[in-house]
Amino acid sequence: MSIPCWLCGSCHPCWRVVLLVQIAFAIASNAQVGTGPAMEPFSVLSRTGQQQLDSELRSPEQVAKVRARAEAGSARDQFLTGYIYSRGLGVAQDFAQAFAWYQKAANQAEPAAITEVGRMYTHGLGVSQSYEKGLSWLRRAAADGYAPAQTDVGLLYFQGSGVPLDYEGGARWLEKAARQGYAPAESNLGVAYLNGLGVQRDPARAVEWLRKSADAGLRVAQFNLGACYESGVGVPEDLEAAVEWYWKAAKQGDSGAQNNLASMYQSGRGVPRDTVRALRLFLLAAENGNMKAAVNLANLFQLGIGVKPDPVLAYMWLEIASKGGEDVTQSLQTVGSEISSQQLSQARDQAAVWREQHHLEPPNPLSSASQEPSAP
Repeated sequence: MSIPCWLCGSCHPCWRVVLLVQIAFAIASNAQVGTGPAMEPFSVLSRTGQQQLDSELRSPEQVAKVRARAEAGSARDQFLTGYIYSRGLGVAQDFAQAFAWYQKAANQAEPAAITEVGRMYTHGLGVSQSYEKGLSWLRRAAADGYAPAQTDVGLLYFQGSGVPLDYEGGARWLEKAARQGYAPAESNLGVAYLNGLGVQRDPARAVEWLRKSADAGLRVAQFNLGACYESGVGVPEDLEAAVEWYWKAAKQGDSGAQNNLASMYQSGRGVPRDTVRALRLFLLAAENGNMKAAVNLANLFQLGIGVKPDPVLAYMWLEIASKGGEDVTQSLQTVGSEISSQQLSQARDQAAVWREQHHLEPPNPLSSASQEPSAP
C-alpha cells in the first residue's frame, strides 16, 4: 500500500472541539498510547448535505437570488441566508446576522432553522449563551420529528446541559433520530450501547449501529468501528478490518484513527511493520490536535524507534502533550533529568512555537461552533 498523497500535505487543521463523552476502554499496543471510541460532540452535517447546500450558493448570483427570496419571505431562503452568514460564504462571517435570519425562518416553522437557533443559544453564537433557551428551541424541532434536533437534545441530556444528566432520556432521543437513518445519531447510539450509557451494554448491537453510520461516511463512526475490530469488541478481532476502517476515517482527518493506524504500523499489527509511515501518521495526528499522538512521538524519540534518539525532541513532544491536557508529569521529570538546562529551555521554546504554528490552543466551546447546520 502506498502512502496516500493527502498524508504529505503541509496544511495544519485547527483543534477540534473536545468530545462530549470519552468511552472507558482504551486501545493500546506495546508502548503506544491508543484512542478509544468516543461520541460525536453534536450532530454534524454530512459531507453530502454540506455539498448540497454549498452547491446552491456557489456564485454571487445564486447568493443574491437567495437573499432576494429571503427578503420576500421564503423560509427556506431565510435559512440559507443564515447559513451564508454563519459560514461566511461571500460575506464576512457574522453570527448575529446568521441568528437573525435563522430566527426569521424559525418563526415560520422551518425545522432546520429552529434547530440552528437552538444551537446558537447553546453555544452563545450571535446571542447570549443559554442552555435553557437552546434546549427549548431544539425540543420544538425534535418534537416535530427532525432528526438533527433530536440528536442534539439527546446529547444535551448526556452532557447534563440545561437539564439534569439523564443517559436514559438521552438514549431515547438518539434512538428516535437513529431510526430515521440519521448517521450522527446512529453513531452516538452505537457508542451508548458500547458503554452501557442509558441502555444495557450490548457490544454486538453497538457495532450494528456504528456500521450503519460508518457506511454512510461519518468518520467518527468509521473510527469507532475500527476500534471495535482492533479490540474484538462486539465483533471477532480482525486487524485487517480495523486498518481498513481506520484508513477511511483517517483520510477524512480523524486524528484518533491516524494515531491508532500509526501504532499498528509501528508494531506491525494487521499491516507490515513500517516505522516511517508510523512516524508520518503520528505527526499528522498531532497536527490535528491528538495529544496521545504527541505522547507516542515522545516515546519514539526517547527510545529511538525508527528515528535517531533525541531527548530534546522527546521532551518537546511531552511538553506539547502536557499543554494539550495529557498527564505526562512523571515522563517530563524523567526526560528532563537527562538534558541540560539549556536543552530544557530549547525544548520548551520549540514546543511553544509548534503549538502556536499549528493553532492548537483549544477554543472556548461556548464561543465556537461544534457542528454545521443541517439541510432542510
